[in-house]
Amino acid sequence: MPLNLKIQIPLQIAWVLMLKVVIDTSVFITALLRPTSKSSPRQILKLWSEGRFSLVMAPPLLQELTSRLIRQGVAVADIEDLLVDITAIALHIPGAYQATRLDEIDSDDNKFLAAAYEAKADYLVSVDNDLLSLKYYHGTQILTPALFLVALQKE
Repeated sequence: MPLNLKIQIPLQIAWVLMLKVVIDTSVFITALLRPTSKSSPRQILKLWSEGRFSLVMAPPLLQELTSRLIRQGVAVADIEDLLVDITAIALHIPGAYQATRLDEIDSDDNKFLAAAYEAKADYLVSVDNDLLSLKYYHGTQILTPALFLVALQKE
């Protein structure tokens, strides 16, 4: 008679085993403003919700995400749904590290680099040319949404 054991991995251990990914605010906005789209940003959020990778979230990232979604006119219900999901299943880090990058990088982008460094993220997904031009930051690969989807298929 076979044993039907269900092994549940605690969330903290699952985060160690999963890819850790920081997603730039612009990627979220694109995904939410085109909800029926099959765009790369939309696919990324779908894969995250399916547990294909762990989303890294820090307080400065969450604050920017919320304020930019409101300014962009995203429906309050959609923002609330996203925040509930982020609160429930994202890997939350304190956001204690402050990245100081070269002057040619927009200072607003530093928070994404800091979160990637603090979480030891595998990927930072962005459409920002300043971030993309770095390619890597302390072991974190910086990719466009389309290239991240390709990399995720190879994992």
